[in-house]
Amino acid sequence: MDKVVILFSTYNNEQTVVDCLRSCMNQHDYQSLHIVVADDGSSDHTVQTIQQLSEESIVPITVLALPHGERGVARVTAIEEAQRLNAKYIFVIDSDMILANQLVSQCTSFLNEHPEVGALVIPEEAYSTATNFFSKVKVFERNVINNAGEQLGKRSIEAARFWRIDAYESTGGFNADQIAFEEIQPTLRYVEEGGEIRRATFTRIYHDEKQVYLSDVLRKKAYYFSVMDRTLSTEEGGLRKALERWYFFRPVLYSRDNLICYLRHPLLTVGMVWMYICLSVLGVTALLQSSSRSAQSLPINENK
Repeated sequence: MDKVVILFSTYNNEQTVVDCLRSCMNQHDYQSLHIVVADDGSSDHTVQTIQQLSEESIVPITVLALPHGERGVARVTAIEEAQRLNAKYIFVIDSDMILANQLVSQCTSFLNEHPEVGALVIPEEAYSTATNFFSKVKVFERNVINNAGEQLGKRSIEAARFWRIDAYESTGGFNADQIAFEEIQPTLRYVEEGGEIRRATFTRIYHDEKQVYLSDVLRKKAYYFSVMDRTLSTEEGGLRKALERWYFFRPVLYSRDNLICYLRHPLLTVGMVWMYICLSVLGVTALLQSSSRSAQSLPINENK
């Protein structure tokens, strides 16, 4: 049986990692499974929590305790461990995700039946126990983005998570030096090279948005936008790809199902539009500042 490695990174996630890891352990109906967790230098009890859970796991778990750096470094280190374990498939998730039952076995069965498909986007179903308005808006927005069919939509921003290892390697993989919007880059490269990626509409990942306020979203994205030039400058056509997938340019937003959804939830729709406007202002400002820095760093030719 082909080996599947589920991998994710953590950083001070001792609360959320429990449900995530248990959902991975519960995939043991697929017999050739391994879990790799790369901890990015947590200062709480995340590593100890994972190690305690691993003692009751049927599925083997490898914990990589790394010095604190960036998420990309931890993720790439976990993938290198998966390659060392001779994985045929890798499944890249986040530590605040919960896997649907039998997800791994269903995805491997699908890929075995469809050898032309190199990777799968796993639809995310967002949820939150928080009751404040913008927590509801964030859940609504993520579910709108994920409200698509089996085919990966034009200008999709969804990242493939379940990969054939050879298909992943053909893209060059994740760039550990990219901090912002790095997750989708292997997907974009693979599709541009003619590879086929599908959305696994037969299963789900449940994504905990937790409690969030607009200020939280803006603060997080402001940081990502401030380092976005690292990604744009290291990807062919990086700026073009980013602009094509800018918030209001995503075709999935205007699908018939989502238009109906907006009519049913007008207040949440207004909240989503306002959030996109604020984020667009932040993003454009960051792009202009990046262009200004680049112009200032150019050498000045003096004609004498």
